[in-house]
Amino acid sequence: MPDLKDLSQDRRLRNHFNIDKKRRTNHHRQSAPHFHSYYELYYMQEGSCRSWLTDTVYTLEKGEFILIPPGEYHLFSYDRQGMHDRFALYFDNERLTSAMGPFVDSFITLPAQAFHFQILPDFEDELLLMLSRMLEYYRMDNDYGEFMLSHMVPVFLLSLTRHIRQVSEKSQVSSKDAALQRAAQYISEHYREPLTLEDAAAVAGFTPAYFSRSFKALAGIGFRDYLTHMRLKEAVRLLRTTQLPIQEISGRCGFASSNYFGDVFRSAYKVSPREYRRRDDV
Repeated sequence: MPDLKDLSQDRRLRNHFNIDKKRRTNHHRQSAPHFHSYYELYYMQEGSCRSWLTDTVYTLEKGEFILIPPGEYHLFSYDRQGMHDRFALYFDNERLTSAMGPFVDSFITLPAQAFHFQILPDFEDELLLMLSRMLEYYRMDNDYGEFMLSHMVPVFLLSLTRHIRQVSEKSQVSSKDAALQRAAQYISEHYREPLTLEDAAAVAGFTPAYFSRSFKALAGIGFRDYLTHMRLKEAVRLLRTTQLPIQEISGRCGFASSNYFGDVFRSAYKVSPREYRRRDDV
């Protein structure tokens, strides 16, 4: 899948955590959609951006954030005039205490639109102070900074649970984007079946050629790569959580044969399904 990148190894977390702050201008777009094996919290301090997360379009305005679970494919773009400042936090399960577990789990079990939240106004100043302090300590790259982060990260995440509200996407999505979302959600629900481009285009109400162009323009990858990603994501889950035979996993995820599944999996993860399962068991 040349148009979809796995950044799990490209951005190695330092002690299971990373934080950065960047300024974007209009017309900025990530070079390729991607996914990774850790959580990402993306917060808009100023300005706005659009995100395609798995099968949903999000428009993030000032004071809003999305939490992206591990393995979820996403793409950010900036198309409004002006300057746009954002913070991004990255962390994996090693940073989650028992108290933080329910907070993170809630994002995974709620509907897709529940990934998108707004910070309540009375918490914005405190939140920015905490983000700035965490960035300062992270940049120290020494024992003192790591000690401070070990206390601040769980406090920050738990504080969010008391100072956020869900954002509705319905009024922010164009009719065209809504049609593409319907098709993407259909793919997410039916990827185990032998889906075709024509099937997805029919759900959106577009001709196959127009759907193909429009989907790639919005999502950053074409229909076939998107369908393959959904199938591989489920395959990874089954490899990690079950002892099902590789051939059965291949069939459950919609691949035409176990040999083809092995070739596609190796292309995406650089190891075979069996090697991936053994590595994950270590």
